[in-house]
Amino acid sequence: MNRFMTLISVALVASIALGQGGASPAEVVKARQQALKSIGSAFKVIRDELKSGTPDAAKIKAAGARIAQEGSAIDGWFPAGTGPDSGVKTDAKAEIWSDPAAFSAAREAFVREATKSAQVFTTDSDPSAWSVATGSLGQTCRGCHDKFRVKRD
Repeated sequence: MNRFMTLISVALVASIALGQGGASPAEVVKARQQALKSIGSAFKVIRDELKSGTPDAAKIKAAGARIAQEGSAIDGWFPAGTGPDSGVKTDAKAEIWSDPAAFSAAREAFVREATKSAQVFTTDSDPSAWSVATGSLGQTCRGCHDKFRVKRD
């Protein structure tokens, strides 16, 4: 059920980004945050499994697929009018909209790495390969978080 709700959230954000649905900035930000939290929780599953000493390949594969699938919709999660100037509480920095080329490059790097990592999790049975893929994926997460997300205390 949680996966279904996440996919609904992603679909909502995508439809809003295309101008369909007439949602408010607050609704867009909430859906975006839910989708990003879902990706974060899937990443946590992978990290926790790798730290366990006996990682569950099925859990890692499923979490990697979820990140790749949900992350592929990220292009539509940041429509104009949903940044800090909207008055809605968001950790998204104004640089997303003021430097769209840099944000696009960071976003595309994440999507590429998520797809690549999901493939490694599916085809490689070596936990060290999973760790390398997870590290590379984490770097692309930081690529957005460091420049385009407000740092939390």
